[in-house]
Amino acid sequence: MLIFRGGTMEDGSPSQTALMVAVLRAHHCHLAPEPKILQDTTALPLSGMADLDAVKDYKNGVIEFFSGLSSRAVAESFVQQITDSVCMRSRLVEERLTEARTQGLEQLVILGAGLDSTAYRCAAQLDGVPVFEIDHPATQQWKKTRLTECNIDLPDNLQFVGFDFENQTLAEALEAGGVRSDAVTMFTWLGVQMYLTPATVQATLAVLGKFPSGSQLIMDFAMPDATHPDEELQDPVGELNRVVSEMGEPFESTYTEQQLEDCLKSAGFTDVSFYTAGRILDSYLEGNRDICSVPDEACFLLAATV
Repeated sequence: MLIFRGGTMEDGSPSQTALMVAVLRAHHCHLAPEPKILQDTTALPLSGMADLDAVKDYKNGVIEFFSGLSSRAVAESFVQQITDSVCMRSRLVEERLTEARTQGLEQLVILGAGLDSTAYRCAAQLDGVPVFEIDHPATQQWKKTRLTECNIDLPDNLQFVGFDFENQTLAEALEAGGVRSDAVTMFTWLGVQMYLTPATVQATLAVLGKFPSGSQLIMDFAMPDATHPDEELQDPVGELNRVVSEMGEPFESTYTEQQLEDCLKSAGFTDVSFYTAGRILDSYLEGNRDICSVPDEACFLLAATV
């Protein structure tokens, strides 16, 4: 079943990867057994899926897209690991956000927000903290329409900031949107780096690294040399890139941990902490390996502090 539509930011619909991620979060929230990595009840309405049967069909379609793997069982396992990874990165944001609230956090900026649900599922946690979603204006309009249709109220502290990368710089967009450059800020940048050129990644980090001491960035990244314990899946990043390329969104950059740490420090960040799946499970999920299929040693997230 072909499930991926040809939506683009320019035509006012979310990117196909943003849609896929929202559906996978919805699948985890409503169909995964307890305990869960992430509770995200807004993912289903944001995704535009009619019901849970549509969510199941969509995930089956994702599995079919990985049909180039050696068997359906391997494809199912890999898609489950993608689902768990997506939920783990959002869970890390929640946990770091809780910590940041006790350390003088003044604003949250969600870069490349897509169908991110942080501002809605963490509304109580973010009470009194200005939140800015940065994304293409057409994508934002689609998202706002979905929120209205689903009767999801926009938090009073949320501001949508349109960013047209062809006509303005990130610094200009942040300033125009009311983001304070003198405020301690948490930036989240999830599912974006791999779709940007190295020059754009470095330029973005240079802007973020100028924010005040105590500001931080939570981001995920794609590693060129990632391996997998399953002998039938020795190039997980290459396999994922094959699929997203078919969706019209190929990877533009990958980084080793050392390369990314060097980029961050040259941009002004002083502390870079990498998170393996095992570290997240031990730190925030009581070490419960039963709820996550991602190999313990898999590293795909970091937190960097200015």
